[in-house]
Amino acid sequence: MKRSKVIGGVVVIVILTAIGIYLATSKTGFKEGEISRIEDWKDDYPLIYESYMDNADMSKTTYGGSEPIDYLKEHPNLKTFYDGYGFSIEYLRARGHVYALDDVINTARPKPGASCLSCKTADFTVAVEEDGVTVNKIDFQEFLEDHPQTSTINCYDCHRNEPGKIEVTRAHLTKALAYVEGEESPNNQVCAQCHVEYYLEPVNKEVVLPWKDGIDTDDMLVYYDEINFGDWQHPTTGANLLKAQHPEFETFKDSIHDRAMLTCTSCHMPEILGDNEIKSHHWTSPLKSKEGLASACATCHWESNEDLIERVEGVQEKVFIKTNEVSNELNDFIERLSSAVADDAVKGNDLEELQDIHRRAQFKWDFVFVENSEGFHNSQKAHQNLDEARELVKEGIELIEKYGY
Repeated sequence: MKRSKVIGGVVVIVILTAIGIYLATSKTGFKEGEISRIEDWKDDYPLIYESYMDNADMSKTTYGGSEPIDYLKEHPNLKTFYDGYGFSIEYLRARGHVYALDDVINTARPKPGASCLSCKTADFTVAVEEDGVTVNKIDFQEFLEDHPQTSTINCYDCHRNEPGKIEVTRAHLTKALAYVEGEESPNNQVCAQCHVEYYLEPVNKEVVLPWKDGIDTDDMLVYYDEINFGDWQHPTTGANLLKAQHPEFETFKDSIHDRAMLTCTSCHMPEILGDNEIKSHHWTSPLKSKEGLASACATCHWESNEDLIERVEGVQEKVFIKTNEVSNELNDFIERLSSAVADDAVKGNDLEELQDIHRRAQFKWDFVFVENSEGFHNSQKAHQNLDEARELVKEGIELIEKYGY
């Protein structure tokens, strides 16, 4: 009798263990913490796989696109703006999502820690979930060597291992959304995991979104001032500067399309032609193809493709022109301030004010320049930031001219 009880107990333990293993495994066959890769799904979702692979495309639009260009050559003022910072060494236009990991590995810019991988691979995200925030400050190359399976952006980043189910996988967004009023669409959240302004917390190198006081540039500047944060000190003006990243989400908010209840996926993940339930996973400008225009724009706008492109590029052109104008004005101000600092001509409160003007004007200009819609996501907000940057520069020039510069 005792022998049968022991055997029965063993059987129960085996069954419970099996149940535990099953529960720890998603219904798709992946264990918790295991990362599914794009190749794992190509047979089950061939159309989605095919559209994802289209992200390898490198082509341009009139004012943007994914064709690699050297921004430092195209916009020489950047060498002055980013002097003393990594972006003055190399600054290339971002290619498609499939290149995200390769591009961050191969950039000539220095990497302060493994957190530079935060938006390039789910392998880093899972490592942080498992081992905590200290993963952020691990040496970049060391992390890659310890995780040789690391792959670029793919299914897990937005779905974990559940096809069709949107899941936010980046804790930095989850934390920051607590400061955003109202409910945010999951279709925006999934893109806002990476298409946002952020900074690296100085101690742990953790990614933080500066949304505590709001998501506009003035709000962010208040926050950055409160914590006395700067990405670097400009070597010739002494200003404590901020490097804007890629604030597509913050720019899009309160735009005409946002108020119309459209989301990122409305335009950048249109339905694949011929299938009303499958969305394209080629994240790019709808202007690149007739199919993109038909799927993303023509559902609301009934103009011809040519008229639609002309309309969009008309919006972008105005922002493009003003961005370049303000760039030249800002560059002139920085050169004057640099000369005054070199001559030790300005001191005290006036110097602090001029350096603060440099900090604010450049951040507002940069916020527009680095945003990937060339102003189309919210042209009103783009023009507002450029106008405010211009006014700050005028104030700075008026002040520095009193010293003969």
